Amino acid sequence: MGKLKDQLAGVAALIAAIIAIGGGFVKYGEVMTKLDSLSSATAPDLSGIDNNSFGINDNAQAITENKANLEKEVSILNKEIQLLDLQIKELKELQKSNPLGG
Repeated sequence: MGKLKDQLAGVAALIAAIIAIGGGFVKYGEVMTKLDSLSSATAPDLSGIDNNSFGINDNAQAITENKANLEKEVSILNKEIQLLDLQIKELKELQKSNPLGG
């Protein structure tokens, strides 16, 4: 009876080893399938990135031109404000000297 138990235990251990080896092969197959699918995938198209650098340079140039135009317009508006201030002062002086005005 003891010999039969030992033989059954050996058979059970052999079956367990075969199942473990089979599981390893299944896992290996899954990994290989994932690798195949990843290696067949294509990389994103990056050709547009090179073309965008020209767009960035064009935008930078346009910003520089706009900045120069804005600075010019601001200086013109500052001169107009100075002129209006002088005209207001002149009107105030005229109003003081006018006997009917105040």
